[in-house]
Amino acid sequence: MKNLEQLIGSTGASAPIDFIKKILNCLPLAVVITDCENKVLFANHCGSQVLSQAEDQEPKQIYSSPLPQNALHWQKKALMPDNHVVGYLYMHISDQNSDAMFKGLLDSAYDGIYVTDAKGKTIFLNDAYERISGISRNILLNSYMDDLVRDGVLSVTLTKDVVRSRKPITLNQTNQNNKNVVITGSPVFDKDGKVVKVITNVRDITELVNLQKELHFEKKRRALLQNSLLEESAGDNVICNSEEFKEVLALAKKVSRLRSNVLILGETGTGKEVVAQYIHRHSQNDASPFVKTNCGAISKYLLESELFGYAPGAFTGASPKGKMGLFELADNGTLFLDEVGELPLELQTALLRVLQDGELTRVGDTVVRKVNVRIIAATNRDLEAMTASGEFRQDLYFRLNVINLQIPPLRERRSDIPLLAEKMLSTLNKKYGENKVMTEGFLNSLLDKEWPGNIRELNNYIERQFVLSDETILDNPDNTVSGSNTGGNISVKGLPSMHEAKLELESILIARAMEEGGSTHKAAALLKMSQPTFYRRYKQLFPD
Repeated sequence: MKNLEQLIGSTGASAPIDFIKKILNCLPLAVVITDCENKVLFANHCGSQVLSQAEDQEPKQIYSSPLPQNALHWQKKALMPDNHVVGYLYMHISDQNSDAMFKGLLDSAYDGIYVTDAKGKTIFLNDAYERISGISRNILLNSYMDDLVRDGVLSVTLTKDVVRSRKPITLNQTNQNNKNVVITGSPVFDKDGKVVKVITNVRDITELVNLQKELHFEKKRRALLQNSLLEESAGDNVICNSEEFKEVLALAKKVSRLRSNVLILGETGTGKEVVAQYIHRHSQNDASPFVKTNCGAISKYLLESELFGYAPGAFTGASPKGKMGLFELADNGTLFLDEVGELPLELQTALLRVLQDGELTRVGDTVVRKVNVRIIAATNRDLEAMTASGEFRQDLYFRLNVINLQIPPLRERRSDIPLLAEKMLSTLNKKYGENKVMTEGFLNSLLDKEWPGNIRELNNYIERQFVLSDETILDNPDNTVSGSNTGGNISVKGLPSMHEAKLELESILIARAMEEGGSTHKAAALLKMSQPTFYRRYKQLFPD
């Protein structure tokens, strides 16, 4: 009988025999080399263990007999240099080791794996299945699926349907652990084509379902908010009878076709936001977001994170998930920056970068994000004068002032007053379930006023007359309350309550402060109030 060196030598191979043995001994599978009579010439470490177990003898004795062909399953490969068989190479992986390795792989899977035989008997499940289902494997192993469903342990089984159809089946389910899962059962066939096992994959999609619900809710909420914001500004709903305002709307409609930035100028209460909405509604991106913010209503310390968003944990109290800013929310749409003249200088630089490069970085983050946003800015302040005094960046002013729309004050478009008054009265009647009307004399009295607070003041005045009048006909305002919001005296026929008198005086003071100060910051300082408190009361007393 040849030894291994003689066998390798007969093949003409020149590799050193010790080197070959070392390589084979490193393999995690049994390798055996025999001669033509199947007498063992070499066995690596794994091969020696397998043969000694099969022969029930010491590894050193395995070379005394031929390879036991019937004891184990081997993969056989003939050694045929020059088409002449000189020996055989056998490889074998023990069933025990392969099963352990297979189970180890399944237990490391994130998805749940559940295996039954064709009759529905549970023969294996991995750790992930226990985690997803919340059911111990001790209850499931060796139990039949029909019994588990009958006893309420499982709510559904795919095994019978998979065996019957011989095809994979998938369904969505909420399991008894209140988790949303996707279950896919697949058949395993033997060599005769018979289904012998069913492997079921269970994927936990609870978090995905929750995220989808949140996304759907947010989309629905944003759509409702969008419609609410824009419903008053669509088409003919914009109140317009004067030639002065018709010219503004004609220009607004013209510029809406392109995505150039727009600067809307006008006194407080002239309807700058309505014009901004009008531009967006008539643009090609009318279905995209219209997002608005008031630069004077938010603390400068919070305004940056509100506009640009922030990274997780960027500051004390920040959401651990981070937050998307208004620029990202308005991506591919319109961002309306009201009272842009109140924007702090340090934020003007950041805003300029977005306008120039279309890029932003969230607070506390290093990731640069691309956005495509059209800016419509509005202010009642003189930005040109602020630029000259250094209060407003000149380069930012030029970026915003691509298209300039000047909204005329109400005193210059008096023919719109009756329409605006009728609309406000209609809104109040609907809100309070009344049916009040205005006489021609009442409308004429409205035309005689100067309305320094513009539409906001007019609406507030109409509501005050509506609430304080006991009659269904609004006739002579002197029968209820008289006096301008900006006047210094209150003239009342009859005796109003103290609460009504206080409200009247407060509205007069706040209106006068806005007229003299020109901004909420300066007006608040005139009345020795904090800016947020002043702004809140101003919006309550003079809503748009």
